[in-house]
Amino acid sequence: MIALALITFGAGCVSDSGEEDDTAAEEGTGEGIEEAEAGEEENEEGFSGNESELMTAEFDTLMQKANSNYAKALVSTSKKDYNASSEALSGLVEDLTAVSEGYTEKPPAVYASDEQWPETIDRTLAIAVDSREKLLENDIDAAHTALEPMRDLFFELHTRNGIDLMGDRMTEFHTTMEIAIEDANENNTAAVAALIPELEEEWESVSNAEPPESADENYEASLLAVELKITELGNAASLNDTEETIKVAEELRQAFAQVFAKYGVVIA
Repeated sequence: MIALALITFGAGCVSDSGEEDDTAAEEGTGEGIEEAEAGEEENEEGFSGNESELMTAEFDTLMQKANSNYAKALVSTSKKDYNASSEALSGLVEDLTAVSEGYTEKPPAVYASDEQWPETIDRTLAIAVDSREKLLENDIDAAHTALEPMRDLFFELHTRNGIDLMGDRMTEFHTTMEIAIEDANENNTAAVAALIPELEEEWESVSNAEPPESADENYEASLLAVELKITELGNAASLNDTEETIKVAEELRQAFAQVFAKYGVVIA
């Protein structure tokens, strides 16, 4: 029986002449052709599979550069470092100009169905240009303020397209944090104390997000530093210690800025 099985198996693979069975060879060739053709099929945007992958990779690289320059611009304008701000803003304008010129009409697949994509990119570039102009006028505070809306634009873009980034969750936290800092500076400790549960919940959301590619051995410690400052802020506000509340509120801002500068992916 074993000998018969071996003979039968061999007959299916090799003909009497010792050559491969014509049918099997034809089927193998057909599959190879189909696979090759599948790789060259065009997608809905008119790009072949390989072209689409290359376009996405180039887009991702460009957006990573833009995100890096955006984070540097926010931090440097906040620290009133003119030279670093100038370099970061020039890079940001250059990056977003490249995005506008290369991807407004033909966005990558993730944004292909987003009707607001062209408007979003136009507004984003306009924000970067406006911030750089304000810096050239030596108004670094206005340059910083002008950059803030870009976070919200990308947050809305990602939300519309089902994208959930750790940086987007940081944007939500940042909004609440700025309100708490303003309340602290106005000596309204009761208002600060009332915001602590929201700050805790939003930062927990940040901590539970999928870590960004830039996450390293300091990632968890950096997140914990912000969490501790939220707790300290709540304690100071509960004690109605206005001076300590103002002090800790600013320390919270700095701790948050460090996390955002290194790990906050907003532009993507």
